[in-house]
Amino acid sequence: MAESNSPVPVLGTMPPEIIALILDFLIPQPPEIGETRPVAYHQLMVDEPWFDFTRCRRGLHSVCRVSRRLSEMARPLLYRVVAIWDETAMLLFFRTLCSKPHYGLFPRYVSCHITLTCNNVIREVRELLPKYLPTFAPAPGSGILVTATRQFLHMLRSFLPQMVASVGDFDHVPQALFCFILMFLSKVETALLQIPISDDQPEYAVLCGQIEGIKDLFRTEPDAAPLQMIRTLLLQGDPELLSEIEEDECECDGPDVWGAQPRKYAPLFSSLPNLTTLEVSSDDGVWTTALDEFDDFLPFDEAAPPPFMPNIRHIYLHNSVAYPGDLHHLLLNAPRLETLYMAPRGDDSLKEMVDDGHAAEHPESLDIGLASHAKHLRNLDVSWEDISGFESLVGPDGRLTSLAQMESLHTLCVQMGLLYGKPSAVLETPLVELLPPNLVELALEDWWWSNVELLDVLPTWAARDRVRHYQAQNHYRAAALRTLTHFARDVRTRLHRLQRVVLLVKIPWTWVLEGAVPLEFHFEVVKKVFLEQGVEFSVKSDEV
Repeated sequence: MAESNSPVPVLGTMPPEIIALILDFLIPQPPEIGETRPVAYHQLMVDEPWFDFTRCRRGLHSVCRVSRRLSEMARPLLYRVVAIWDETAMLLFFRTLCSKPHYGLFPRYVSCHITLTCNNVIREVRELLPKYLPTFAPAPGSGILVTATRQFLHMLRSFLPQMVASVGDFDHVPQALFCFILMFLSKVETALLQIPISDDQPEYAVLCGQIEGIKDLFRTEPDAAPLQMIRTLLLQGDPELLSEIEEDECECDGPDVWGAQPRKYAPLFSSLPNLTTLEVSSDDGVWTTALDEFDDFLPFDEAAPPPFMPNIRHIYLHNSVAYPGDLHHLLLNAPRLETLYMAPRGDDSLKEMVDDGHAAEHPESLDIGLASHAKHLRNLDVSWEDISGFESLVGPDGRLTSLAQMESLHTLCVQMGLLYGKPSAVLETPLVELLPPNLVELALEDWWWSNVELLDVLPTWAARDRVRHYQAQNHYRAAALRTLTHFARDVRTRLHRLQRVVLLVKIPWTWVLEGAVPLEFHFEVVKKVFLEQGVEFSVKSDEV
Protein backbone atom coordinates (compact mmCIF):
# COMPACT_ATOMS: atom_id res chain seq x y z
CA MET A 1 0.00 0.00 0.00
CA ALA A 2 1.35 3.41 -0.94
CA GLU A 3 2.08 5.75 1.89
CA SER A 4 -0.28 8.70 2.21
CA ASN A 5 1.21 12.15 1.69
CA SER A 6 -1.63 13.84 3.55
CA PRO A 7 -0.37 16.14 6.27
CA VAL A 8 -0.99 15.07 9.85
CA PRO A 9 -3.69 17.31 11.36
CA VAL A 10 -2.49 19.62 14.10
CA LEU A 11 -4.53 21.60 16.57
CA GLY A 12 -4.02 24.88 14.79
CA THR A 13 -5.41 23.60 11.48
CA MET A 14 -8.44 21.77 12.85
CA PRO A 15 -11.94 23.16 12.28
CA PRO A 16 -12.94 25.50 15.13
CA GLU A 17 -15.89 23.28 16.02
CA ILE A 18 -13.56 20.35 16.74
CA ILE A 19 -11.17 22.54 18.72
CA ALA A 20 -14.05 23.92 20.76
CA LEU A 21 -15.19 20.40 21.65
CA ILE A 22 -11.67 19.47 22.76
CA LEU A 23 -11.26 22.61 24.85
CA ASP A 24 -14.63 22.07 26.54
CA PHE A 25 -13.14 18.99 28.20
CA LEU A 26 -10.57 21.23 29.87
CA ILE A 27 -13.11 23.43 31.62
CA PRO A 28 -12.54 22.61 35.30
CA GLN A 29 -15.40 21.43 37.47
CA PRO A 30 -16.26 23.94 40.21
CA PRO A 31 -14.96 22.97 43.67
CA GLU A 32 -17.48 21.44 46.03
CA ILE A 33 -18.74 23.52 48.91
CA GLY A 34 -16.91 22.86 52.16
CA GLU A 35 -13.55 22.09 50.57
CA THR A 36 -10.46 23.72 52.04
CA ARG A 37 -8.30 25.64 49.61
CA PRO A 38 -5.59 23.62 47.86
CA VAL A 39 -2.03 23.19 48.94
CA ALA A 40 0.88 23.92 46.62
CA TYR A 41 0.42 22.74 43.02
CA HIS A 42 3.13 20.07 43.14
CA GLN A 43 1.89 18.70 46.48
CA LEU A 44 -1.58 17.83 45.21
CA MET A 45 -2.32 14.13 44.90
CA VAL A 46 -4.29 12.61 42.03
CA ASP A 47 -7.34 11.79 44.15
CA GLU A 48 -7.56 15.23 45.80
CA PRO A 49 -10.50 17.46 44.84
CA TRP A 50 -8.29 20.27 43.50
CA PHE A 51 -6.00 18.08 41.41
CA ASP A 52 -8.11 17.99 38.23
CA PHE A 53 -9.08 21.63 38.70
CA THR A 54 -5.49 22.88 38.70
CA ARG A 55 -4.45 20.63 35.79
CA CYS A 56 -7.35 21.74 33.62
CA ARG A 57 -6.58 25.40 34.22
CA ARG A 58 -2.92 24.84 33.47
CA GLY A 59 -3.86 23.09 30.23
CA LEU A 60 -6.09 25.96 29.11
CA HIS A 61 -3.41 28.48 30.05
CA SER A 62 -0.89 26.61 27.89
CA VAL A 63 -3.29 26.58 24.93
CA CYS A 64 -3.69 30.36 25.27
CA ARG A 65 0.05 30.73 24.61
CA VAL A 66 0.11 28.67 21.39
CA SER A 67 -1.34 31.22 18.99
CA ARG A 68 -3.67 34.19 18.85
CA ARG A 69 -6.41 32.07 17.28
CA LEU A 70 -6.28 29.45 20.01
CA SER A 71 -5.98 32.12 22.69
CA GLU A 72 -9.23 33.70 21.51
CA MET A 73 -10.93 30.32 21.83
CA ALA A 74 -9.35 29.15 25.09
CA ARG A 75 -9.22 32.33 27.17
CA PRO A 76 -12.98 32.57 27.81
CA LEU A 77 -12.86 28.95 28.99
CA LEU A 78 -9.84 29.68 31.20
CA TYR A 79 -11.96 32.22 33.07
CA ARG A 80 -15.21 30.25 32.96
CA VAL A 81 -14.62 28.91 36.49
CA VAL A 82 -12.62 31.21 38.76
CA ALA A 83 -11.43 30.19 42.23
CA ILE A 84 -9.67 32.74 44.44
CA TRP A 85 -7.43 30.85 46.84
CA ASP A 86 -5.40 33.59 48.51
CA GLU A 87 -4.91 37.33 48.86
CA THR A 88 -2.42 37.58 46.00
CA ALA A 89 -4.81 35.84 43.61
CA MET A 90 -7.59 38.25 44.58
CA LEU A 91 -5.46 41.32 43.93
CA LEU A 92 -4.08 40.01 40.63
CA PHE A 93 -7.53 39.00 39.38
CA PHE A 94 -8.85 42.46 40.25
CA ARG A 95 -5.90 44.01 38.43
CA THR A 96 -6.69 41.95 35.33
CA LEU A 97 -10.33 43.04 35.39
CA CYS A 98 -9.34 46.69 35.82
CA SER A 99 -7.18 46.67 32.71
CA LYS A 100 -9.34 44.24 30.69
CA PRO A 101 -12.96 44.73 31.79
CA HIS A 102 -14.23 42.53 28.95
CA TYR A 103 -12.69 39.54 30.74
CA GLY A 104 -15.52 39.95 33.22
CA LEU A 105 -17.89 38.58 30.58
CA PHE A 106 -16.21 35.15 30.69
CA PRO A 107 -16.82 33.75 34.23
CA ARG A 108 -19.96 31.81 35.06
CA TYR A 109 -18.71 30.60 38.45
CA VAL A 110 -16.56 32.42 41.01
CA SER A 111 -15.47 31.28 44.46
CA CYS A 112 -13.54 33.02 47.22
CA HIS A 113 -11.76 30.65 49.60
CA ILE A 114 -10.45 33.21 52.07
CA THR A 115 -12.40 34.69 54.97
CA LEU A 116 -12.41 38.41 54.22
CA THR A 117 -12.72 39.55 57.86
CA CYS A 118 -10.01 37.23 59.18
CA ASN A 119 -7.13 39.18 60.74
CA ASN A 120 -4.57 37.22 58.73
CA VAL A 121 -6.34 38.08 55.47
CA ILE A 122 -6.64 41.76 56.37
CA ARG A 123 -2.97 41.92 57.33
CA GLU A 124 -1.85 40.13 54.15
CA VAL A 125 -3.86 42.46 51.88
CA ARG A 126 -2.41 45.46 53.71
CA GLU A 127 1.11 44.15 53.12
CA LEU A 128 0.52 43.26 49.46
CA LEU A 129 -1.04 46.55 48.36
CA PRO A 130 2.25 48.57 48.30
CA LYS A 131 3.69 45.93 45.97
CA TYR A 132 0.81 45.54 43.52
CA LEU A 133 -1.16 48.79 43.61
CA PRO A 134 1.42 50.73 41.54
CA THR A 135 1.06 48.10 38.77
CA PHE A 136 -2.69 48.73 38.28
CA ALA A 137 -3.53 50.36 34.95
CA PRO A 138 -7.31 50.95 34.66
CA ALA A 139 -8.83 50.72 31.22
CA PRO A 140 -9.89 53.97 29.53
CA GLY A 141 -13.55 54.84 29.31
CA SER A 142 -16.33 56.71 31.06
CA GLY A 143 -18.65 53.87 32.06
CA ILE A 144 -20.09 53.74 35.55
CA LEU A 145 -18.03 50.73 36.67
CA VAL A 146 -14.77 51.93 35.10
CA THR A 147 -15.19 55.36 36.69
CA ALA A 148 -16.02 53.88 40.09
CA THR A 149 -12.98 51.61 39.86
CA ARG A 150 -10.69 54.56 39.12
CA GLN A 151 -12.07 56.42 42.12
CA PHE A 152 -11.59 53.36 44.33
CA LEU A 153 -7.98 52.91 43.21
CA HIS A 154 -7.32 56.62 43.74
CA MET A 155 -8.67 56.33 47.27
CA LEU A 156 -6.47 53.28 47.97
CA ARG A 157 -3.38 55.15 46.73
CA SER A 158 -4.28 58.19 48.83
CA PHE A 159 -4.66 56.20 52.01
CA LEU A 160 -1.93 53.66 51.33
CA PRO A 161 0.66 55.13 53.78
CA GLN A 162 -1.88 55.21 56.63
CA MET A 163 -3.26 51.81 55.62
CA VAL A 164 0.12 50.14 55.91
CA ALA A 165 0.94 51.78 59.23
CA SER A 166 -2.47 51.74 60.91
CA VAL A 167 -4.10 48.58 62.21
CA GLY A 168 -7.89 48.47 62.37
CA ASP A 169 -8.73 51.55 60.32
CA PHE A 170 -8.86 49.79 56.96
CA ASP A 171 -10.15 46.33 57.85
CA HIS A 172 -12.88 46.54 55.20
CA VAL A 173 -10.53 46.68 52.20
CA PRO A 174 -10.70 42.92 51.41
CA GLN A 175 -14.51 43.11 51.32
CA ALA A 176 -14.39 46.14 49.03
CA LEU A 177 -11.94 44.41 46.69
CA PHE A 178 -14.17 41.38 46.36
CA CYS A 179 -17.24 43.56 45.82
CA PHE A 180 -15.54 45.25 42.85
CA ILE A 181 -14.57 41.86 41.45
CA LEU A 182 -18.21 40.78 41.58
CA MET A 183 -19.31 43.96 39.83
CA PHE A 184 -17.06 43.17 36.86
CA LEU A 185 -18.43 39.62 36.51
CA SER A 186 -21.68 40.56 34.78
CA LYS A 187 -22.42 37.05 33.49
CA VAL A 188 -21.56 35.03 36.59
CA GLU A 189 -24.33 32.63 37.62
CA THR A 190 -22.90 30.97 40.74
CA ALA A 191 -20.86 32.54 43.52
CA LEU A 192 -19.21 30.83 46.49
CA LEU A 193 -18.34 33.06 49.42
CA GLN A 194 -16.36 31.79 52.40
CA ILE A 195 -17.81 33.30 55.56
CA PRO A 196 -16.88 33.31 59.27
CA ILE A 197 -17.96 30.63 61.72
CA SER A 198 -16.63 32.37 64.83
CA ASP A 199 -17.81 35.54 66.56
CA ASP A 200 -14.14 36.55 66.70
CA GLN A 201 -14.43 37.37 62.99
CA PRO A 202 -17.08 39.96 62.04
CA GLU A 203 -19.71 39.06 59.49
CA TYR A 204 -19.59 40.70 56.05
CA ALA A 205 -21.78 43.69 56.90
CA VAL A 206 -19.63 45.98 54.74
CA LEU A 207 -19.75 43.69 51.72
CA CYS A 208 -23.52 43.28 52.06
CA GLY A 209 -23.93 47.05 52.35
CA GLN A 210 -21.74 47.72 49.33
CA ILE A 211 -23.66 45.20 47.21
CA GLU A 212 -26.92 46.81 48.38
CA GLY A 213 -25.57 50.15 47.16
CA ILE A 214 -24.86 48.89 43.64
CA LYS A 215 -28.43 49.64 42.54
CA ASP A 216 -27.90 53.28 43.53
CA LEU A 217 -24.60 53.40 41.67
CA PHE A 218 -26.36 52.21 38.51
CA ARG A 219 -29.62 54.12 39.00
CA THR A 220 -29.16 55.91 35.65
CA GLU A 221 -28.46 52.59 33.86
CA PRO A 222 -30.41 49.92 35.81
CA ASP A 223 -30.18 47.42 32.94
CA ALA A 224 -26.38 47.56 33.15
CA ALA A 225 -26.28 46.82 36.89
CA PRO A 226 -24.14 43.75 37.75
CA LEU A 227 -25.14 40.68 39.77
CA GLN A 228 -28.32 40.25 37.73
CA MET A 229 -27.39 36.74 36.59
CA ILE A 230 -26.50 35.15 39.96
CA ARG A 231 -28.96 32.34 40.60
CA THR A 232 -26.97 30.23 43.05
CA LEU A 233 -25.16 31.47 46.15
CA LEU A 234 -22.92 29.18 48.18
CA LEU A 235 -22.04 30.32 51.70
CA GLN A 236 -19.11 28.23 52.87
CA GLY A 237 -18.39 28.23 56.57
CA ASP A 238 -14.61 28.59 56.93
CA PRO A 239 -13.53 24.90 56.67
CA GLU A 240 -9.99 25.48 57.94
CA LEU A 241 -11.17 27.20 61.12
CA LEU A 242 -13.87 24.56 61.57
CA SER A 243 -11.21 21.86 61.41
CA GLU A 244 -9.17 23.65 64.08
CA ILE A 245 -12.21 24.00 66.33
CA GLU A 246 -13.18 20.36 66.00
CA GLU A 247 -9.62 19.38 66.86
CA ASP A 248 -9.63 21.72 69.90
CA GLU A 249 -6.75 23.72 68.45
CA CYS A 250 -8.54 27.07 68.31
CA GLU A 251 -7.89 29.66 71.00
CA CYS A 252 -11.05 31.59 70.05
CA ASP A 253 -13.59 32.57 72.70
CA GLY A 254 -17.10 31.97 71.46
CA PRO A 255 -20.29 29.92 71.73
CA ASP A 256 -20.36 26.17 72.17
CA VAL A 257 -21.97 25.72 68.75
CA TRP A 258 -19.91 27.06 65.89
CA GLY A 259 -21.13 27.78 62.44
CA ALA A 260 -21.96 30.14 59.64
CA GLN A 261 -24.84 32.55 60.28
CA PRO A 262 -26.80 32.88 57.02
CA ARG A 263 -29.50 35.04 58.64
CA LYS A 264 -26.93 37.85 58.81
CA TYR A 265 -26.76 37.87 55.01
CA ALA A 266 -30.38 38.83 54.34
CA PRO A 267 -29.25 42.09 52.60
CA LEU A 268 -27.17 39.99 50.23
CA PHE A 269 -30.13 37.75 49.35
CA SER A 270 -32.34 40.73 48.60
CA SER A 271 -29.64 42.39 46.46
CA LEU A 272 -29.47 39.46 44.03
CA PRO A 273 -32.75 39.78 42.09
CA ASN A 274 -32.60 36.36 40.43
CA LEU A 275 -31.21 34.35 43.34
CA THR A 276 -33.17 31.11 43.72
CA THR A 277 -30.71 28.58 45.21
CA LEU A 278 -28.84 28.83 48.50
CA GLU A 279 -26.26 26.30 49.68
CA VAL A 280 -24.64 26.58 53.09
CA SER A 281 -21.93 24.49 54.70
CA SER A 282 -21.45 24.28 58.46
CA ASP A 283 -24.29 26.60 59.48
CA ASP A 284 -24.97 27.19 63.18
CA GLY A 285 -28.52 25.86 62.94
CA VAL A 286 -30.24 29.18 63.69
CA TRP A 287 -32.73 30.19 60.99
CA THR A 288 -34.73 32.83 62.77
CA THR A 289 -34.52 36.37 61.41
CA ALA A 290 -31.77 38.57 62.81
CA LEU A 291 -34.46 40.72 64.47
CA ASP A 292 -35.89 37.70 66.29
CA GLU A 293 -32.71 37.54 68.36
CA PHE A 294 -33.67 40.86 69.93
CA ASP A 295 -37.36 40.16 70.55
CA ASP A 296 -37.00 41.05 74.24
CA PHE A 297 -36.06 44.60 73.27
CA LEU A 298 -38.88 45.19 70.75
CA PRO A 299 -42.19 46.88 71.62
CA PHE A 300 -45.09 44.48 72.20
CA ASP A 301 -46.98 45.88 69.22
CA GLU A 302 -44.03 45.53 66.87
CA ALA A 303 -45.01 43.56 63.74
CA ALA A 304 -43.20 40.32 63.02
CA PRO A 305 -40.27 40.82 60.63
CA PRO A 306 -40.84 39.67 57.06
CA PRO A 307 -39.20 36.48 55.75
CA PHE A 308 -35.56 37.13 54.91
CA MET A 309 -35.46 34.56 52.09
CA PRO A 310 -38.70 35.39 50.24
CA ASN A 311 -37.48 34.37 46.78
CA ILE A 312 -35.29 31.37 47.61
CA ARG A 313 -36.65 28.19 46.01
CA HIS A 314 -33.94 25.65 46.86
CA ILE A 315 -31.90 25.32 50.07
CA TYR A 316 -29.12 22.77 50.64
CA LEU A 317 -27.51 22.55 54.07
CA HIS A 318 -24.27 20.59 54.33
CA ASN A 319 -22.73 19.65 57.67
CA SER A 320 -25.53 21.44 59.52
CA VAL A 321 -26.39 21.48 63.22
CA ALA A 322 -29.99 22.55 62.60
CA TYR A 323 -32.51 20.65 64.71
CA PRO A 324 -36.12 19.96 63.60
CA GLY A 325 -37.35 23.13 65.33
CA ASP A 326 -34.74 25.17 63.46
CA LEU A 327 -36.12 23.94 60.15
CA HIS A 328 -39.55 25.19 61.23
CA HIS A 329 -38.07 28.72 61.18
CA LEU A 330 -36.27 28.06 57.91
CA LEU A 331 -39.58 27.14 56.25
CA LEU A 332 -41.20 30.22 57.78
CA ASN A 333 -38.49 32.45 56.31
CA ALA A 334 -38.49 30.84 52.85
CA PRO A 335 -42.21 30.74 51.97
CA ARG A 336 -41.62 29.79 48.31
CA LEU A 337 -39.24 26.93 49.07
CA GLU A 338 -39.40 23.94 46.71
CA THR A 339 -36.33 21.96 47.83
CA LEU A 340 -34.99 21.40 51.34
CA TYR A 341 -31.92 19.22 51.86
CA MET A 342 -30.04 18.90 55.14
CA ALA A 343 -27.09 16.65 55.99
CA PRO A 344 -26.32 16.74 59.73
CA ARG A 345 -23.03 17.52 61.40
CA GLY A 346 -24.02 15.85 64.64
CA ASP A 347 -23.26 18.24 67.48
CA ASP A 348 -24.21 17.08 71.00
CA SER A 349 -23.94 20.62 72.35
CA LEU A 350 -27.17 21.44 70.55
CA LYS A 351 -29.10 19.30 73.01
CA GLU A 352 -27.88 21.45 75.86
CA MET A 353 -29.30 24.53 74.12
CA VAL A 354 -32.80 23.17 73.47
CA ASP A 355 -35.41 23.27 76.22
CA ASP A 356 -37.72 20.48 75.17
CA GLY A 357 -40.15 20.79 78.05
CA HIS A 358 -41.42 17.23 77.38
CA ALA A 359 -44.45 18.68 75.57
CA ALA A 360 -46.61 16.44 73.39
CA GLU A 361 -45.65 18.59 70.41
CA HIS A 362 -43.61 21.77 70.39
CA PRO A 363 -45.44 24.73 68.79
CA GLU A 364 -42.43 25.25 66.53
CA SER A 365 -42.01 21.62 65.51
CA LEU A 366 -40.91 20.60 62.04
CA ASP A 367 -44.25 18.86 61.53
CA ILE A 368 -46.16 22.10 62.11
CA GLY A 369 -43.68 23.94 59.90
CA LEU A 370 -44.29 21.52 57.04
CA ALA A 371 -48.06 21.75 57.46
CA SER A 372 -48.14 25.56 57.70
CA HIS A 373 -45.20 26.90 55.68
CA ALA A 374 -44.31 24.34 53.00
CA LYS A 375 -47.11 24.68 50.46
CA HIS A 376 -44.66 24.70 47.52
CA LEU A 377 -42.22 22.06 48.76
CA ARG A 378 -41.49 19.42 46.11
CA ASN A 379 -38.27 17.83 47.38
CA LEU A 380 -37.47 17.01 51.01
CA ASP A 381 -34.36 15.26 52.33
CA VAL A 382 -33.55 15.76 56.02
CA SER A 383 -31.97 13.49 58.62
CA TRP A 384 -30.40 13.39 62.07
CA GLU A 385 -28.18 10.98 63.95
CA ASP A 386 -30.10 11.27 67.21
CA ILE A 387 -33.04 13.32 68.47
CA SER A 388 -34.03 11.03 71.34
CA GLY A 389 -35.46 13.12 74.16
CA PHE A 390 -36.38 15.88 71.75
CA GLU A 391 -39.10 14.16 69.76
CA SER A 392 -41.54 17.03 70.35
CA LEU A 393 -39.41 19.17 68.02
CA VAL A 394 -40.29 16.73 65.23
CA GLY A 395 -44.01 16.26 65.80
CA PRO A 396 -46.49 14.13 67.75
CA ASP A 397 -44.58 11.18 69.26
CA GLY A 398 -41.55 12.25 67.21
CA ARG A 399 -43.34 11.62 63.89
CA LEU A 400 -43.86 13.73 60.76
CA THR A 401 -47.61 13.24 60.48
CA SER A 402 -48.05 16.12 58.01
CA LEU A 403 -46.22 14.29 55.20
CA ALA A 404 -49.34 12.35 54.28
CA GLN A 405 -51.16 15.60 53.39
CA MET A 406 -48.34 17.25 51.40
CA GLU A 407 -49.68 16.93 47.86
CA SER A 408 -46.90 19.03 46.32
CA LEU A 409 -44.11 16.71 47.51
CA HIS A 410 -42.65 14.58 44.68
CA THR A 411 -39.26 13.47 46.05
CA LEU A 412 -38.72 12.37 49.64
CA CYS A 413 -35.78 10.97 51.59
CA VAL A 414 -36.85 10.24 55.15
CA GLN A 415 -35.69 8.16 58.09
CA MET A 416 -37.91 5.37 59.38
CA GLY A 417 -37.55 6.95 62.82
CA LEU A 418 -39.24 10.13 61.56
CA LEU A 419 -42.16 8.14 60.18
CA TYR A 420 -42.82 5.72 63.06
CA GLY A 421 -41.10 7.29 66.05
CA LYS A 422 -39.69 4.02 67.41
CA PRO A 423 -38.86 0.57 65.95
CA SER A 424 -41.64 -1.17 67.88
CA ALA A 425 -44.16 0.96 65.97
CA VAL A 426 -43.27 -0.68 62.64
CA LEU A 427 -46.47 -2.13 61.11
CA GLU A 428 -48.74 -0.32 63.58
CA THR A 429 -49.66 2.00 60.70
CA PRO A 430 -49.32 0.95 57.07
CA LEU A 431 -46.41 2.76 55.47
CA VAL A 432 -48.51 3.73 52.46
CA GLU A 433 -50.71 5.90 54.73
CA LEU A 434 -47.75 7.90 56.09
CA LEU A 435 -46.43 9.19 52.75
CA PRO A 436 -47.35 12.07 50.41
CA PRO A 437 -49.90 10.97 47.80
CA ASN A 438 -48.06 12.31 44.74
CA LEU A 439 -44.60 10.90 45.43
CA VAL A 440 -42.50 9.96 42.41
CA GLU A 441 -39.29 8.93 44.19
CA LEU A 442 -38.88 7.68 47.76
CA ALA A 443 -35.74 6.93 49.75
CA LEU A 444 -36.23 5.29 53.16
CA GLU A 445 -33.34 5.38 55.61
CA ASP A 446 -33.26 2.37 57.89
CA TRP A 447 -32.33 4.42 60.96
CA TRP A 448 -33.57 4.68 64.56
CA TRP A 449 -32.19 6.87 67.33
CA SER A 450 -31.40 3.82 69.45
CA ASN A 451 -28.72 2.87 66.92
CA VAL A 452 -26.63 5.99 67.40
CA GLU A 453 -24.39 4.37 70.03
CA LEU A 454 -23.18 1.89 67.41
CA LEU A 455 -21.74 4.51 65.04
CA ASP A 456 -18.45 4.95 66.87
CA VAL A 457 -17.80 1.24 67.44
CA LEU A 458 -18.82 -0.17 64.05
CA PRO A 459 -15.41 0.36 62.41
CA THR A 460 -13.76 -1.67 65.16
CA TRP A 461 -16.09 -4.66 65.02
CA ALA A 462 -14.55 -8.04 64.37
CA ALA A 463 -16.41 -10.81 62.53
CA ARG A 464 -17.74 -12.17 65.82
CA ASP A 465 -19.31 -8.79 66.71
CA ARG A 466 -21.00 -8.55 63.32
CA VAL A 467 -22.48 -12.04 63.62
CA ARG A 468 -23.74 -11.30 67.14
CA HIS A 469 -25.44 -8.10 65.94
CA TYR A 470 -26.97 -9.86 62.92
CA GLN A 471 -28.47 -12.57 65.10
CA ALA A 472 -29.84 -10.01 67.55
CA GLN A 473 -31.75 -8.29 64.73
CA ASN A 474 -33.86 -11.29 63.63
CA HIS A 475 -37.10 -9.89 65.06
CA TYR A 476 -36.49 -6.41 63.66
CA ARG A 477 -35.68 -7.73 60.17
CA ALA A 478 -38.90 -9.74 60.10
CA ALA A 479 -40.98 -6.71 61.14
CA ALA A 480 -39.27 -4.37 58.68
CA LEU A 481 -39.66 -6.82 55.79
CA ARG A 482 -43.37 -7.24 56.58
CA THR A 483 -43.77 -3.47 56.54
CA LEU A 484 -42.03 -3.17 53.16
CA THR A 485 -43.90 -6.13 51.65
CA HIS A 486 -47.29 -4.74 52.72
CA PHE A 487 -46.23 -1.35 51.38
CA ALA A 488 -45.34 -2.89 48.01
CA ARG A 489 -48.69 -4.65 47.77
CA ASP A 490 -50.69 -1.56 48.76
CA VAL A 491 -48.63 1.09 46.98
CA ARG A 492 -51.03 1.66 44.08
CA THR A 493 -54.03 2.12 46.36
CA ARG A 494 -52.72 5.60 47.16
CA LEU A 495 -49.36 6.37 45.53
CA HIS A 496 -50.30 6.23 41.85
CA ARG A 497 -47.28 8.20 40.59
CA LEU A 498 -44.52 6.39 42.51
CA GLN A 499 -41.74 5.13 40.23
CA ARG A 500 -38.76 4.35 42.45
CA VAL A 501 -38.11 3.22 46.03
CA VAL A 502 -34.67 2.94 47.62
CA LEU A 503 -33.91 1.53 51.06
CA LEU A 504 -30.77 3.07 52.56
CA VAL A 505 -29.25 0.80 55.18
CA LYS A 506 -27.15 2.74 57.68
CA ILE A 507 -25.84 -0.29 59.65
CA PRO A 508 -24.96 -3.00 57.12
CA TRP A 509 -24.53 -5.76 59.70
CA THR A 510 -28.25 -5.59 60.46
CA TRP A 511 -28.83 -7.17 57.05
CA VAL A 512 -25.47 -8.64 56.03
CA LEU A 513 -23.76 -11.78 57.29
CA GLU A 514 -20.36 -11.87 55.63
CA GLY A 515 -19.70 -14.94 53.56
CA ALA A 516 -23.26 -16.20 54.02
CA VAL A 517 -26.01 -13.58 53.55
CA PRO A 518 -25.60 -10.68 51.08
CA LEU A 519 -27.61 -7.49 51.45
CA GLU A 520 -30.01 -8.19 48.57
CA PHE A 521 -30.96 -11.64 49.88
CA HIS A 522 -33.65 -10.37 52.25
CA PHE A 523 -35.37 -8.17 49.69
CA GLU A 524 -36.00 -10.50 46.75
CA VAL A 525 -39.71 -10.87 47.53
CA VAL A 526 -40.08 -7.14 48.24
CA LYS A 527 -38.44 -6.28 44.94
CA LYS A 528 -40.65 -8.72 43.03
CA VAL A 529 -43.88 -7.33 44.54
CA PHE A 530 -42.81 -3.76 43.75
CA LEU A 531 -42.03 -4.71 40.14
CA GLU A 532 -45.49 -6.22 39.80
CA GLN A 533 -46.82 -2.76 40.70
CA GLY A 534 -44.51 -1.04 38.20
CA VAL A 535 -42.17 0.35 40.87
CA GLU A 536 -38.39 -0.05 40.82
CA PHE A 537 -36.91 -1.11 44.17
CA SER A 538 -33.28 -1.26 45.28
CA VAL A 539 -31.37 -1.41 48.53
CA LYS A 540 -28.07 0.32 49.32
CA SER A 541 -25.78 0.22 52.32
CA ASP A 542 -23.37 2.68 53.90
CA GLU A 543 -19.77 1.55 53.98
CA VAL A 544 -18.08 1.12 57.34
